[in-house]
Amino acid sequence: MILTVTLNPAVDKTVYIENMKIGELNRVKAIRTDPGGKGINVSKALCSYGVEQKATGILAGMNGRYLLSLLEKFHFPKEFLMVSGETRVNLKIKDEKTNLVTEINETGPLIAKSNTEEFIKLLKEHLIKCDLIVLSGSLPDGMPSDFYAQCIRLASDMKVASILDADGEAFKFGCKALPYAIKPNLHEFERLTGKSFSNYREIRDEIKVIHETGIELVLVSLGKEGSVLSYRNKTYHASTLPVQVKSTVASGDSMVAALAYCIKKDIPLDETARITSAAGCLTAALDGSEMSEWKDIKDVYKKVYIEEI
Repeated sequence: MILTVTLNPAVDKTVYIENMKIGELNRVKAIRTDPGGKGINVSKALCSYGVEQKATGILAGMNGRYLLSLLEKFHFPKEFLMVSGETRVNLKIKDEKTNLVTEINETGPLIAKSNTEEFIKLLKEHLIKCDLIVLSGSLPDGMPSDFYAQCIRLASDMKVASILDADGEAFKFGCKALPYAIKPNLHEFERLTGKSFSNYREIRDEIKVIHETGIELVLVSLGKEGSVLSYRNKTYHASTLPVQVKSTVASGDSMVAALAYCIKKDIPLDETARITSAAGCLTAALDGSEMSEWKDIKDVYKKVYIEEI
């Protein structure tokens, strides 16, 4: 079973405006509301893959209960720890004329030490029944920066592989705990390594350094430049598919879901490179945090051009 963890989920509210003007009154053309948070997005995507999964994390207040109600249409098991405070609302403003998306994210609830301890107990119960855990997104205020690292070590002790998709200190600490796989975007990869990269081969060479630490699988998403996937020093660059981009908000999460599926099904690395790229591209062609489905991905992923680098 795949377990997704979302410690700082959100109600994603997307508003559509024609030709947004900063500092002036703008009229909203349309609004959509989605259950959000990176791990939750992964679970939404996994619904179409036909794999057993469960979602957990932390929710708070009326917003948390509303988010749970939004998740009712997605048929997978869910068990979240409820705490005091309010789950955040993330606002995304889509300018229909320029196609630009402006994101305004709230911080979420303040997590007490007792909440952290409660969640660790809940996580242990879930880990007994799973063989792959996906840890995604930011940590809420009050949670220690090494919390993902704690989760990864706990999972490793219980013989459960982990995928980490995070940023900043939480990502750096998490990588030191040696997850099985990581999925940064280029900016997150540059912050992790303290370097900047101008081509795929520079990224490949830095991934080799990461492999030497003990992280076996690395997927770096590069936006319109595609992605780089590496496993034990075999590395592929995957190009993108031509799509009309509507929202890139959940593209990375769709790639993580596809990666988890490929790990679970022991799919070869070259196919995994194609599948993860196709998943991200098809999701970018959808509104809000809507996720691409496996039936569509499998129809097109072989069209993704890959090159061993």
